[in-house]
Amino acid sequence: MSTLRRFFCITSILLLSVLSSYAQLSRIPTPDEFLGFEVGTDNKLADYNQIVSYFQMLAKSSGRIEMENLGKTTLGNDMLMAVISSEENIRRKAEYQQIARKLADPRGLSEAEIGDLVSKGKVIVLVTCNIHASEIGATQMAMEWTHSLVTSEDPESQHRRENVILLLVPSLNPDGQLMEVEWYRKYLGTKYEGGRMPWLYHHYIGHDNNRDWFMLTQKETKAMNKAVYHAWYPQVWLDEHQMGSSGPRMFVPPYSNPVAMNVHPLIWRTVDNIGSMMSWRLEEQKKAGVIYGWVFDAYWPGGTKNTAWWKNVVGLLTEVASTRMGSPVEVDPIELRGGGKGLIEYRQQVNFPNPWTGGKWSMRDIIDYERIASDALMEVCTNYREDFLRNMSQMALDAVKLGEENLFYKISLDQRDPPTAAKLAHLIRENGAEVLYSPSERSFFIPTAQPFARFLNEFLGIQSYPEIKPVSGNDIIRPYDVTAWSLPLMMGVTVEKVKLTSEARKLSRTAEDSDAPKGTVENAGAPMYMVSHEQNNCVKFINDAFRVKGKISYTQQDLTLDGVRFPAGTIVAESVPNIRELAEELGIAVRGVSGLNVPKVEVKEPRVGLYKPWLASMDEGWTRWVLEQYRFSYKNIDNATMKSGKLSGTYDVIILPALSKEVIIDGKWKRSEGEMKYFQDLPPEYAGGIGQEGAKNIREFVENGGTLIALSEASNFVIDQFNIPVSNALVNEQGDISPGSLLRICIDPTHPVTYGMPENISAFVGENIAFQTTIPGSELSRKVLAWYPDNPKDILQSGWILDANKFTRRAAAVALTYGRGKIVLFGFGVQYRAQTEGTFKLLFNAILWGGYR
Repeated sequence: MSTLRRFFCITSILLLSVLSSYAQLSRIPTPDEFLGFEVGTDNKLADYNQIVSYFQMLAKSSGRIEMENLGKTTLGNDMLMAVISSEENIRRKAEYQQIARKLADPRGLSEAEIGDLVSKGKVIVLVTCNIHASEIGATQMAMEWTHSLVTSEDPESQHRRENVILLLVPSLNPDGQLMEVEWYRKYLGTKYEGGRMPWLYHHYIGHDNNRDWFMLTQKETKAMNKAVYHAWYPQVWLDEHQMGSSGPRMFVPPYSNPVAMNVHPLIWRTVDNIGSMMSWRLEEQKKAGVIYGWVFDAYWPGGTKNTAWWKNVVGLLTEVASTRMGSPVEVDPIELRGGGKGLIEYRQQVNFPNPWTGGKWSMRDIIDYERIASDALMEVCTNYREDFLRNMSQMALDAVKLGEENLFYKISLDQRDPPTAAKLAHLIRENGAEVLYSPSERSFFIPTAQPFARFLNEFLGIQSYPEIKPVSGNDIIRPYDVTAWSLPLMMGVTVEKVKLTSEARKLSRTAEDSDAPKGTVENAGAPMYMVSHEQNNCVKFINDAFRVKGKISYTQQDLTLDGVRFPAGTIVAESVPNIRELAEELGIAVRGVSGLNVPKVEVKEPRVGLYKPWLASMDEGWTRWVLEQYRFSYKNIDNATMKSGKLSGTYDVIILPALSKEVIIDGKWKRSEGEMKYFQDLPPEYAGGIGQEGAKNIREFVENGGTLIALSEASNFVIDQFNIPVSNALVNEQGDISPGSLLRICIDPTHPVTYGMPENISAFVGENIAFQTTIPGSELSRKVLAWYPDNPKDILQSGWILDANKFTRRAAAVALTYGRGKIVLFGFGVQYRAQTEGTFKLLFNAILWGGYR
């Protein structure tokens, strides 16, 4: 065969291959064809299972998309992520993951080696949708966007696929997406169409699933965190949200003030660049109502892409105005309003140059706005590929310079609660930071000179909210969310900075899951065993002992047995057959003693009820999750049960989560004077609260011997309903005095509710609650369990407080006897977002106090 004929033959084969590939791509069904309805049509929504089926079909039809299963959700659904790029990039994805990993931690690489990685690497972009399940639009948009990314053959699309590897998560909350769509379909065509569900759209934490990204408590958070910081190392992360219906149509970055000072400035410059391109492309396509520099600040670190800022990842947020799920809304022009920092009045201004004028707003609008913004993201990442990769390595190296080679954070296991200390070290490691362990010193060592140094300085340090004023003489910009997240303070763990010699460093190794305190049993075979009350895991021990019919008691006074001192409240365990296994698993020390006449009070397993309103409560969900982690048995109590009057025979303890008294009584949020009273009803079976009938039954429950525990806001309900010598001294204050800060409180550790606690702790205070007590009559007793210091300068530990004087000489927690029962009031978040391990035991002890016999 001649050279010319061979050339034409090869060319023909290549051309046929291209045409065949194009024909195959052109046959890939669109989402509309696959679903049987047009995406974005009024009253039509695809649920998560349909969306996943479509993505799986795409993956079978094209080499430009691959599906990864990140793991199981809380309710057992698969959490899937699409990897979208060119066929060549998909085939070589492991290579590009390694390049991204090296650029995320370039220690030991030369400039030439970094330059080589930059020239070869691809920008890895993560886009997550629908973490808040009712913010449904992005899940619908994801199908259309992916079809276009996979099938488009124009030069720009090819260029983007060649330079960017897109990680697309169609829903960060699959369980909730399924719940919301099912609820919407059920009530479509009724007066409840598009209304809220009466339960949380994440099984445990609802809307707070966007508040778990440094504590990593939930399965979904853990799975995504593992993909980001242990597998893919993306340089950019966009989280797509929705917001209220009566303001701007879409928020894009830049963010508003305040700005976190501990984040690399390149993050903010890059965020601004991408956000500006989003605004530009939206405006070009005549999408009105786009705003930047409004409400959403650059300070708080708890969310998906927020936490990433401290890890050198460019984190972006978009928020689009909502519909009523699949149902459009009609917004009258007079209903459009501003509000919040950056847009006091709804009018044209530099960050809002083209206000939307009102009218119909539909799912199609949400999809269009999000699609344009998402394409703009791909455009910028493609055009500045090398800049994104180089900047990732630069930010990592700059972070390393913030520390010192021989300076380490030390978390010793020789402290009050070794298992919780180990939990903190493992949490830091799970977040992606480097953590070492020294068996000889029984300590974890965390290098200060590492790429995640900014993350470490933020979460192992203390916070001081920046008091920024928008103009001279004005009040400061108030916090968007909480203002404190110091993990050592919240978890009650001692962390110190130490210098290690190079020899000592050699004795340390990379920390592993197995690096946890090992439990011990001394004097096995003794008639009884003593267990310290200082560790949180002692509560797991107690609850496990109940399961095997063991006998649990508390010592009633300090005593010395066999030469060892045991403080009041020490746990006495008898007839626990698997005591060695429990001790080893839980990392606790158990000591057998020979004393048979120990003054003690027996604790029976209490029957626990947790109130669950139909106006879904995140605090109830967090409480439920914490109780399960510490192995409590409990039942939820709904409004009908509260009204039934059968509480005393069923429960020993009732917990009221942090709910306003209006929600508890009426099932409605509190309305301020002059505020609109309109409230969309739930279906009749879910409407209302416990009413006065339920309140009466709760009082009778306590009078008959039950224990009532009120968390934070719920204390106001108890104060209203019971004749007790306690008031909330801050009940009439306007605005948050402590908007989620860590305040110092003093503890009396001699009461059953405070056993095992140190004399000073950090309390998470996010509500205007501080108790004033008075001397009661002889019909009851009251005990101040915890109080704020006398000196206001000693109160704030981390965050921000408007006026510390409001808390001085006030109680933070109070215990009372009432009739034959007991009441415990906590004025702070003892279990707040499952982050405050240092105060969990107060809730646990209060529950077990209800089991005293």
